[in-house]
Amino acid sequence: MAKTELFVRRQPGGMFAVVNESITTGNIFFVDSGTGTNGAGYGRNPDAPTATIDYAVGLCTANNGDIIYVMPGHAEVVSAAAGLDLDVAGISVIGIGSGTDQPTVTLDTATTADVDVDAANITVENIHFRANFADVAAAIDVNSTDFTLRNCRFSDVATNMNAKIWVQDAAAAASSRITIQGCHAIAKDAANTHFVNFAGTGDGHVVRDNILIGDWGTMCIGGAGVVTNATILNNVISNAATDNDSCINFAATATGIVMGNLCAGGAAQANGVTATAMALAQNYYGVVSEDLSAILDPIAT
Repeated sequence: MAKTELFVRRQPGGMFAVVNESITTGNIFFVDSGTGTNGAGYGRNPDAPTATIDYAVGLCTANNGDIIYVMPGHAEVVSAAAGLDLDVAGISVIGIGSGTDQPTVTLDTATTADVDVDAANITVENIHFRANFADVAAAIDVNSTDFTLRNCRFSDVATNMNAKIWVQDAAAAASSRITIQGCHAIAKDAANTHFVNFAGTGDGHVVRDNILIGDWGTMCIGGAGVVTNATILNNVISNAATDNDSCINFAATATGIVMGNLCAGGAAQANGVTATAMALAQNYYGVVSEDLSAILDPIAT
């Protein structure tokens, strides 16, 4: 008999599904705001999905490798604190589709509207997060460890509709090992402060291969927390803020490596990349007003 990673399993409701067990041995759920229903019997079949990601999360089993597939064109609105609560450990939320078909999660109605990450080992991929209210305080609030945000998009719906902080860590080390990879942000409201704010003391954060274009009045990546063993690698950053506001800025005693980042902004050359105790290698920063190519930062000696 030929060996295969495909496995036929019976699902609730008497249906059978052929599943690729090399992707997960957990449960698989489907979400579509256009055709879905939040109710018993929905979510296991792409022809009978749930209507919201939040409802599908409640169907998952912790630490089981469950996957939620978010269908092309899905649109979900988050209008309150923890309006979308990722609170089941070990799940993945994966969007299907690109461009205008990429699934969207829109924050509106209140400055406190946010997506909470309240369990460990959660991954979110290929979701377009949008701000549709003025000065949303912190759009994605990470309160647990090992959160991965991959290939996601961040944008403002209109002028003065913005998230001051897109990704916020937790106090102390409660949200260690945040990974942000391959994401694209355009966030140009002058009230913004950070793309990602590391205010706690988490260990092992990784921010790599992102394109981040905006106006962040404090810094694009970094924060006042004393993080350890962080890796900030190969990001392209443009920060239009001019009042000595950095592209990358970490506390004086934060540790890790900042390497291969290409940055430009309105701040003076000395403020582009600041990470006193971290290893710095091959970072470039250019002052936009000088109309010159970026130079090595810090300057080689």
